[in-house]
Amino acid sequence: MVLLVHAAENLYVMNPARLNGMSLASSTFAVIAFTAGRLGVPVFLFLTGYLLLDRNFDERACRKFWKKNWLGMLITTEVWIVIYDIFLPLAHFAPFQKLGFIEDVLLIHQVRMGHMWYMPMIIGLYICIPFAARALHRLDYKILRFPVGLLSAYAFGLPVLALVAQIMGRKDVPFGARLDLGFIGGIYGLYLVLGWCIRKGMLKRFSTSALGIVCAFSFLLTAVFQMAAHWKGIRYNVWYNYGLLVICTLFLFELFSRVDHYPFAKIWEWLSRNSFGIYLLHFPLCMIISRKLAPLHMLMPVKVMILWLSMLAVSVIICFVIDRFPKLSKIILYNR
Repeated sequence: MVLLVHAAENLYVMNPARLNGMSLASSTFAVIAFTAGRLGVPVFLFLTGYLLLDRNFDERACRKFWKKNWLGMLITTEVWIVIYDIFLPLAHFAPFQKLGFIEDVLLIHQVRMGHMWYMPMIIGLYICIPFAARALHRLDYKILRFPVGLLSAYAFGLPVLALVAQIMGRKDVPFGARLDLGFIGGIYGLYLVLGWCIRKGMLKRFSTSALGIVCAFSFLLTAVFQMAAHWKGIRYNVWYNYGLLVICTLFLFELFSRVDHYPFAKIWEWLSRNSFGIYLLHFPLCMIISRKLAPLHMLMPVKVMILWLSMLAVSVIICFVIDRFPKLSKIILYNR
């Protein structure tokens, strides 16, 4: 999903002027591919809460988590920051900047790679996961209906209202979030808590068909609202604070959690273990391949699919080779 969104936004210019100048089929594909790709980060965050917040962290487990999981992720991130800052000037994408390099390493400046906003965020959340897990331990998820429900409606609902107001022609949009969500980790902390609630059975009462209907309908509305905004000349590409995207992904994640058997389980297991490595590898590949694809005379949706599949294939091959060297894989791919 993450590779798909980057493939779409690296070939399409996701603004009204460019999308409205394309055929309806091509612009619709762009919005749908972009929206489908945006599901990736919420799925990962739900999964993080689902797996990590349900653990019993005593003091020994806290220290082990920080040493193995958190420090390991930080080291892998720093290694890739160095790789990226070497790659960018060598591939003629950006000049090397000494001060910028130091700022990147210290995590006080975002590396000039579009996907790297994510790493400081998840590293920050990982520090507090043991505390959050201890707070939630033996707690009935139903007690969280009030705080999590209220904060979710506020944080994820206001962006929907703001977009609707803009589409309807209101220029002075009053729907700005004012409540401080810092204590819960902002919207990304809410994602983790919601993942834990899924683990505890929050959506078990919904039938599988109902989950599918809500998921499909909220996805469709998310895409339609973006297209309506573009037709009105409003630049809006859905972000992770958009309530309909959250609902779509939440119900999709519940559907995932009900699958008892996956065909080709060993392949999925390998991909899941190497997903972080694929994530770190794909963006430089995306920059190189998209530069080669952009001038070719072919349909844009075809270019996006070629870019998406080629990024995935090459990343998998590189991960497979690095995976043959366990010590290197532990540092480069965060394989634990």
